[in-house]
Amino acid sequence: MPITCSLDLEMAERKINNGELAAMAGVHRSSIAKLRRNAFLMIDAAVLEKICKALELQPGDLLHYQADG
Repeated sequence: MPITCSLDLEMAERKINNGELAAMAGVHRSSIAKLRRNAFLMIDAAVLEKICKALELQPGDLLHYQADG
């Protein structure tokens, strides 16, 4: 997948789990789990905004493009 999310790394650095981030950001734990596993087809802008606000990050800190091959 050319677009990846480094939410898992950011959460590990802060030593927080899905439930804690869900409570901080006001989003469902399943949304966080999908982003952590890079198992998303699209990202809801409102969810991304809430996560970025909770972690004090920019979207570019989480989303990365990796060219195929």
